[in-house]
Amino acid sequence: MARSKLSQTTEKLKDAAGIEPEQKVDFTGSTNQRQSTNQQQSATSSEYTSFNLPTFNPEQYLASNLFTDSSPLQPTDRIEADKMIQSISQKRETLRVISANLSLNTDALKVGSLSEKMSQAGIDFSVQKITTNTKQIGIQNAQILHQTAVAKLGQTSEKYAHETITLEGLQQETEQRRRYWLAKLDLQETRIRGIELAKYSLDQKIGSIEAESEVID
Repeated sequence: MARSKLSQTTEKLKDAAGIEPEQKVDFTGSTNQRQSTNQQQSATSSEYTSFNLPTFNPEQYLASNLFTDSSPLQPTDRIEADKMIQSISQKRETLRVISANLSLNTDALKVGSLSEKMSQAGIDFSVQKITTNTKQIGIQNAQILHQTAVAKLGQTSEKYAHETITLEGLQQETEQRRRYWLAKLDLQETRIRGIELAKYSLDQKIGSIEAESEVID
């Protein structure tokens, strides 16, 4: 069977490059060495994560022969591919719903955090208000004590005024009593003098009468 023009051209290119007919061209160098290096890098990167992430290394799936189906990629039927793409698309929609719910939950938690902060601020306000009311009660109590002290001072002042008036009255009464007794003593002294004068006059009269009687006799 005659070879096709593509096959003949491929053989000519291989002959010109000095490649054996059964040898495949390695466009990427040592594939096994690169795969080993990539596996080491993947193992190293997995040490920094808590789970294994799938990676895509294009060097593993390059077509080594550009003129043949030489890529190690797994073939997929178009219908099956459409089904898988549709399923993946639906899963991405599910992820979109999950993402929206996560955003919703995050916003709800943020609002809840703001609500808690508001509640804490309300508690602080209530504490400060109670403290203010307590201080106001203290001021009112001090005012009442002050007013009570003022009232007691007024009462003491009035009592002092009363006692002062009483003292002045007693002082005036003492003077009046002194004058009264002086006047009474003067009166008694006058009466005594009058009695003495009357007695003296009576004695004079009696003496005169006795003298006249003796003359008559």
